[in-house]
Amino acid sequence: MGWRGYVDNDRRAVFFWSQKAACTSLFGFLSDNMAKPPEKKIYFHQASQPFHVCRPLVVDEGYRSVILVRHPTLRTISAFFNKFCVYRGRPLRRRPFLEPFARDLHDLYCDRTGADPVWNTMSFEDYLDTVEALFERRPGPDTPVNGHWETQVPPMIRRDPAFRYDHVVHVERLGTEMRGLAGALGMRYAEKTENRTPVAETAPHDGYLGDVEARRINEYAFGYENFLTDATIDRIAQLYARDFETFGYDPDPRVPGGPLGPPKPTTRLRDRLGALLTRDRPARHRPPSRRSR
Repeated sequence: MGWRGYVDNDRRAVFFWSQKAACTSLFGFLSDNMAKPPEKKIYFHQASQPFHVCRPLVVDEGYRSVILVRHPTLRTISAFFNKFCVYRGRPLRRRPFLEPFARDLHDLYCDRTGADPVWNTMSFEDYLDTVEALFERRPGPDTPVNGHWETQVPPMIRRDPAFRYDHVVHVERLGTEMRGLAGALGMRYAEKTENRTPVAETAPHDGYLGDVEARRINEYAFGYENFLTDATIDRIAQLYARDFETFGYDPDPRVPGGPLGPPKPTTRLRDRLGALLTRDRPARHRPPSRRSR
């Protein structure tokens, strides 16, 4: 989550990151630019600082702030896939197969619904309900929950007009924007594909899967679009409103220019289409009516 940042004092930069938003790629990028890279990526989790520690470096000392962001709708679906459906090719059918932090959310779901605590019966719709309940149980608005379900932007940024992000790297344009960032900071960047959530690339299931139990999802050739309806998009827009507002994403990733949508027409093409649609057309010749003969 962007609630924490890794401080690079040599380059006077703070790198804010979130789980399920290419943080593994960021950690690899940072490692490639270190004289003695850490052996495991957990180093960056442990060495990162909370926002209130990073803020003075950016606001008072002129450190540049960098954040990696991802379309919030795809990010939350990806978290459900990766933490409750399939992990490293293994179906997550029962509670013992879940990672400890995912067990905590599973247990909250079971406590709220009375579901069997052994079997992983939470659907994507249930997942959104449970994340909402988790948000509502915060001791305070600035208290983070687990980063896989947390917003990418902490709420205190809304109350802090002095803070800004100097570089926003969108996961949807990761290679291009990381190369630009590396050039701006005098760093090296080698594009890699790391820890990508596997989804069906060909012959995906044709139908909605948002009400199917997580333990059954692996039985389908699933993809992101199988979990998108007006209702689920509205729920995600509500839960992650801060992220949508901050980074300008449309909640529906299928719109033109979105990660699941067709490309936006270029300005030139848009102008040409507009000209064609508004061009004066010659009046059609109509034969005289019989009454006028």
